[in-house]
Amino acid sequence: MASDIVFVIALMGVVSAVWGGLAIPRLRRRLPKIYLIARSWWFMLAALFGCYAIAKIADRHAELLTSRYPYQWLLIGFFVLIGLRGGYEIKRIWCLPSRARLIHKLQSRGLQPSVTPTSSADHTASPTTSHYTRPTGLDGLLSMAFVALIVSLIALQQLTWQREQYGVLLFVLFASQFNDIAQYLCGRLLGHRLFSRGLAPRISPNKSIEGAVFGSMCAALLASLLGVWLTGFEWWLCLLAAYGLAVSGIAGDLLESAFKRQHGIKDTGTMLAGHGGVLDRIDSLLIGVPIFTVLYWLLG
Repeated sequence: MASDIVFVIALMGVVSAVWGGLAIPRLRRRLPKIYLIARSWWFMLAALFGCYAIAKIADRHAELLTSRYPYQWLLIGFFVLIGLRGGYEIKRIWCLPSRARLIHKLQSRGLQPSVTPTSSADHTASPTTSHYTRPTGLDGLLSMAFVALIVSLIALQQLTWQREQYGVLLFVLFASQFNDIAQYLCGRLLGHRLFSRGLAPRISPNKSIEGAVFGSMCAALLASLLGVWLTGFEWWLCLLAAYGLAVSGIAGDLLESAFKRQHGIKDTGTMLAGHGGVLDRIDSLLIGVPIFTVLYWLLG
């Protein structure tokens, strides 16, 4: 069995076991947020891996099928849906009435402070278009990064399928996600032990320098091992790519945090319980994936 399919099955098994364990009433009462995070992870992975596995199997057995392309479009369609949902979340935040409803929804679930500081964007609304904020440079930067991400995901899928290096797509996606987890754990264990100042206190007060430094190193090491297994690349190339994805993941996370802080919201949505909106979940991919895709295209 191919290494990428083994990885898919193993990861789904681990997440299923974690979700099942946390579903025990006693643990669920003690760790309600972790339970929601695990549940959301299961559904996200099931959707991604389902589309990936069908497209991969169809591509490898194209001679048995009338056409393999409809199956490839299943995975592309998954990325398009992410793009549409993320675009909707951005538009909803720009629209003042929609943003007010989102804030109220977050407050009703205890995810947003009951008193929200007035956002600087509220003061930039044009009198003739009072329902929308006037876009700032930060809005434009985030929007361009998001569009570049969706285009890059589709392009990377096509490139990896053409070169039959299927595991590269999984490596890129999970190198960034490992970094999120490693940063959180290292931040909880080592946060503010070496540096009293946070990583970016005005943008994301909870992020520590220790979490960013040690988390990115741990994530890069783990992801590089995964990369050697999934991609067949040299270990040093996997390590370099994994560390670059980890560092760029921090930058993407801070970009999205600055966007949310500018508009006075804690999450871009409530679709993914425990995570927030789609944009909250993919923020670590915003910068690293487009850069990796360009390099993979040029150097592959």
